[in-house]
Amino acid sequence: MTQVTCQNSGEKFTVSSLEKELRAKFGFGDTLPTKSPKYRFQELGAFWPHWNLHPRKCDKTGKTIISIFRSDCVYPVWDREEWIKYADPPMAELDFTQNFFEQAWELFQRCPIPHNFQSHNQNCEYTDDWYRSKNCYLCHSGQDNEDCRYCYGCDKIKDCGYSVVSMESALCNDLVNCKRCFDSNYLLYCRNVNNSDFLYDCRNCSDCMFCFNLRNKKYCFGNQELTKDEFEKRKKEWNLTSRERYEQAKTFFGEMMKTQAWHRCADVNKQEDSFGNYIENVKKCENCYFLTKHEDCVNVLFCGPDAKSFVDSLGTVGAELGISSVLPVYSYEVRFSFSVNDCKFTDYSAYCFQCSDCFGCCGLVGKKYCIFNKQYTKEEYAVLKEKIIKHMEQSEEWGKMFPGYFAPNPYDESLSGYHFPISSEQQKQLRFRDSKTVERKPTNALSISDIPDSYSDEDFEGKVFWDEIAQRPFQIPKEDIQFSGKLKCPLPNSYYMRRIQENFDWMPFSGSLRRTKCAKSGKHIETSWPEEYDGRILSEEEYLKVI
Repeated sequence: MTQVTCQNSGEKFTVSSLEKELRAKFGFGDTLPTKSPKYRFQELGAFWPHWNLHPRKCDKTGKTIISIFRSDCVYPVWDREEWIKYADPPMAELDFTQNFFEQAWELFQRCPIPHNFQSHNQNCEYTDDWYRSKNCYLCHSGQDNEDCRYCYGCDKIKDCGYSVVSMESALCNDLVNCKRCFDSNYLLYCRNVNNSDFLYDCRNCSDCMFCFNLRNKKYCFGNQELTKDEFEKRKKEWNLTSRERYEQAKTFFGEMMKTQAWHRCADVNKQEDSFGNYIENVKKCENCYFLTKHEDCVNVLFCGPDAKSFVDSLGTVGAELGISSVLPVYSYEVRFSFSVNDCKFTDYSAYCFQCSDCFGCCGLVGKKYCIFNKQYTKEEYAVLKEKIIKHMEQSEEWGKMFPGYFAPNPYDESLSGYHFPISSEQQKQLRFRDSKTVERKPTNALSISDIPDSYSDEDFEGKVFWDEIAQRPFQIPKEDIQFSGKLKCPLPNSYYMRRIQENFDWMPFSGSLRRTKCAKSGKHIETSWPEEYDGRILSEEEYLKVI
């Protein structure tokens, strides 16, 4: 372990042997990071457009599209299908009398990029960072899903709504960090749960309501085991088809979480030599969050399954070998790049698809041995690449991520904008793009009070409702009505992203773990749970005794 002082905060942080080993793999064995992992997460997260969709024109065809990028995006934005078919971005040659980043920016802002980031989908037009899925609507950051609506960070789920970071579940609403659940509403941190409502940290349970920390139970209400008839009577009293009662249940459940439930200090499962939070099936993963099936990774965040040997990276899905990269999806050996899909040996590039051996490229499809989008022979490429690296070393650019203004999205519309909000002035200081206020309220928007309290098969086609809190309009398509009928839950009455974010808040994350004490043993522990849960947070050892 080596201690380093963070240039942003002045605080000390450690660089582990594994991190040094990984940095050496990418040619940085003789240098140490200058910022703590939290600030590296913030810098990288600003390059990941998140949770926003905008109507705009395709800059190639002029047709109206729904994009993750605003109409004032500094990059040309093309419909993704058009981009894949006709991508032929401008090229340039490096001038060794100028800095690399200055020239790259001059080139990049002339290169068309796809209107969203996805692949191998069927009927998933209004999605982003979504892969190998079918019939999904307004979903983000997942793969292998079907018939889902308003979901985030999910894999292998079907017929689910408003669910986040959940897997292998079906016919569920409001899932958070769940796996193998069925026909249920509002489950947090549950596994193998059926036909239940408002449960937290329950395993192998069915027909339960308002319960926590249960294992292998049935017909429980508030952790009290009842007969089937008694349970059905108590459940019926809550009438969750009513939105008013559903919201009351959420409030009741939230209070239960603070005063009655026990919380593991960290949700770490099936790990070997690993630490962080919300990780499972990992080996030698240090300071990692929200990932599964990873190995030999340090400071890696928000990733789909199956990745290996990454440091300081986000969105590593089915990828291997990378440093300081965002969304290196199904890619191999990626350095200081963002939004590259099915690529290999890629450095300082963005929005490339099925490319190999590219340096300083943007908007390429199916290319090889390119620098600043210009094609070279294999031999020419190798010589010129080494010359550029030496040039960047002299200008002190080599080893640094692109400046913030390379992100095609405003800071507020990024992953970091949600997890690490900062003022407009701070965004400018860090050279991130500020977001301009957009007037979104239609003149014919209806109040959410016009939506029935209980399930209704009323036809809402053409009606637009206004979410005053989110300052966004929304509609209720017939598929929402069908879904509510299946689960006997209320119709939606808010802009979908606000509800997704409210659910995601049940997985607290601030960029690092905080130090507190176990509520039973007094032992020092590290956790992501906020201070308001102190007194109910347990070390792993004490937690296992309780359950």
